[in-house]
Amino acid sequence: MTRWVVALVLLSCSEKPAAPVGLRVPLPDGWAATPTGGGLSVGPRGRVVTTLELRGGAVPRAAELGQAATAEGASNVLMDEGEGFAVARYTLADRRDGFLAVKRVGSRTVWCASTANASVNEVDDGVALCRGLSSEQP
Repeated sequence: MTRWVVALVLLSCSEKPAAPVGLRVPLPDGWAATPTGGGLSVGPRGRVVTTLELRGGAVPRAAELGQAATAEGASNVLMDEGEGFAVARYTLADRRDGFLAVKRVGSRTVWCASTANASVNEVDDGVALCRGLSSEQP
């Protein structure tokens, strides 16, 4: 069962929003979210396996994310994209899986990425978490 958490995250930018933007984050059971400067660190309690960072700008194409991963030495790059979402899932040289995803949430763009601590299943959960992000006005 997925537990929902609402985290208020303010992004410092040149234009001030009328009210703080609430980011609804669909956390898997047993996961927690910790606010960081400009985003969130999430994962099973006591571990960070995915990071989220709020940014402005457009969502890049999945091919661009895949090229960035390949430039860093990734292989087996799988890409997917849809309305306001793009993801590249890959394998690194040390046989670790990872992902880089971008989701448009309201007027913000959220960049999601796995950390070196993420297992294969946690990478899957991180991709699903990023895909499921939504906004909520307080």
